[in-house]
Amino acid sequence: MRWPRKGILIRLCIYVPLIAYFSWRALDRDGDRDDAGAADDDIERKLAPHKRMVTLPDGTQQEIVELTPEQAEAILGPMPALEPREPAPGPPPGQPPTRTSPGAASPGEAPGDPADGAGTSAGR
Repeated sequence: MRWPRKGILIRLCIYVPLIAYFSWRALDRDGDRDDAGAADDDIERKLAPHKRMVTLPDGTQQEIVELTPEQAEAILGPMPALEPREPAPGPPPGQPPTRTSPGAASPGEAPGDPADGAGTSAGR
């Protein structure tokens, strides 16, 4: 029996294990979804009394859930703590932002000012 060409064998050695692995992972995740589906049904049942339909200005309807923070914590569990973020560094309030890109003119300098060597020719 004659073996297939070397290129075909290399492709088989690469793609067959990949397809097997991804198939196995897809089947493994499907089992996790069944457990999550039961938990989702339980949460939906707990949220049902707090749901209502709202008609939007364009005529469409949207279902919303109205909960206080205490009710949300009792139904959904403890809320994650939010850490306050520090503001990004920037200019002090009242000052316009400055550009620091290469070639940008300084505040007291005209854009074509040859003080930085720009615009001068070395051949003169």
